[in-house]
Amino acid sequence: MSAPPLKLSMTCGPYDRAQALIDGSVHPRGIELDITVNDDDVSRQSQSARGLFDVAEFFTGTYIADLPRRTLGFTALPIFVKRMFRHSYIYINRRSGIARPADLNGRRVGVQTWATSAALWAKGILEEDYGVDLSSITWVAWQPVRLPDWTPPPWLKMEIAPAGSSQYDLLASGAIDAGITTEVWAPGVHPDIGFLFPDHGAEERAYFARTRCFPIMHTLLVRTAILEAHPWVAQSLYDAWEASKQACYRKQEEWARIHTTSLWYRALWEEERRAAGPDIYPWGFARTRHEVDRMLAYAHRQGLTPRKYEPEEMFWPSMLQT
Repeated sequence: MSAPPLKLSMTCGPYDRAQALIDGSVHPRGIELDITVNDDDVSRQSQSARGLFDVAEFFTGTYIADLPRRTLGFTALPIFVKRMFRHSYIYINRRSGIARPADLNGRRVGVQTWATSAALWAKGILEEDYGVDLSSITWVAWQPVRLPDWTPPPWLKMEIAPAGSSQYDLLASGAIDAGITTEVWAPGVHPDIGFLFPDHGAEERAYFARTRCFPIMHTLLVRTAILEAHPWVAQSLYDAWEASKQACYRKQEEWARIHTTSLWYRALWEEERRAAGPDIYPWGFARTRHEVDRMLAYAHRQGLTPRKYEPEEMFWPSMLQT
């Protein structure tokens, strides 16, 4: 007699790549998965950090910052649930005189919090590719870094924004010169707010061609106690998520490429495959190690971790074979 399936709870956003898992057309082997779909990143993160789920889509920056302490009680699988380029999420006040990235030096720049995945990548790219001196900037954060015993690096000039204030309003008024956010503030939202990179699409394409990095935002975590008791769960979840993503690809190719309500969807779909190959959203350790390594280097450089961690230290051990 076969063993009954292991009952686990999972939360994630309503992504097309997760849809086959959400609708039940893909099932993880040996697992009965109770899925809670939540499109609010902040509430999903908070619920997951409180341990309300066994498996969770989680902010990668926060997970990395917790590596020295491992207080979360979760371990990552190399399933990168959400990836996004962030060149188009760096905004400026048009009256600030900022014409190029290096003009950010010495200015006041807003961030949601120092540890967000979006800000981690944006700051790293600005420093690495565009000559931005992170230590010269006064960073205005809307949330403190909520990590036990975290001490900001001595070079970091950071303020907490006034209670009740809005990063968008402060940028529009000129109280800050620029802002890194996950919100859409341009084009056409406010006459005084524009992109740091007006041709952000070209910048992102050039960045990908040079680095082969599609910035990782969210990673799938599993309660460590479950992995210790049932090590096979890691591979089962990995295989199921991969199968769900492949189902998404088939739907894009066979239906969405032709029928999506869009002017240029087919051309963009074909351009992406020419640039990245058939698997544009890669998961697994071997294929993504260089991206994880870059993110870990950024985290150390920005003072989130006391040393530069290796990619092998981030994931459940059996996943290093993926």
